[in-house]
Amino acid sequence: MMDDVDRPDSLPEWWARNERIREERNLPPYRPPRFEDGVYTHEVVPKLESEFECTIQFAGTNTTYPDDWAVEINGRSIFSIGRHRDETGNTVYELSADEFVDTFRAAVRDDA
Repeated sequence: MMDDVDRPDSLPEWWARNERIREERNLPPYRPPRFEDGVYTHEVVPKLESEFECTIQFAGTNTTYPDDWAVEINGRSIFSIGRHRDETGNTVYELSADEFVDTFRAAVRDDA
């Protein structure tokens, strides 16, 4: 399977810009934050934000690596999520995309 970074014309501008900087500095390839099944967060989060009319952020407050981060909805923490860095230093959240969506929906439902 060809990775998105191998097809620069398919990358969003923010990703392509980041990739150019990494290439200039001979750094490993950039991969946006993703879930443990490889699905990028930017492919999942906007859909939930639209559906629930909210803003979702992954946030760490006074955390140190590898502390869990909070998933926030409109600035309010609704659940925590584990994370780690892969071999090239990119963030991987320790749930699959489907598990994230299910956990998010349950947290919103329980908070209502």
